[in-house]
Amino acid sequence: MQPADFTKLPAQQQLDTLYFAGDVLANRYEGDNIFLLYNLRDFYVELRYDAYNSHLHQVTAFRDTDHLEPYLPYLA
Repeated sequence: MQPADFTKLPAQQQLDTLYFAGDVLANRYEGDNIFLLYNLRDFYVELRYDAYNSHLHQVTAFRDTDHLEPYLPYLA
């Protein structure tokens, strides 16, 4: 599966895929948001949740390791 294929899946199928096949690598907080970083086979997926309303706002799938920079302090 490619990152673009993953993002085309319905939201519930994305979450199910992460739950059953993904590995949680880190989480971080930024303002009112919680970010969760997953490894899914050969790419990464970031979920952005509203911390107060427990609402998923964004799902981003990527291979570019530059996107991992905000997580580096949490991956050591």
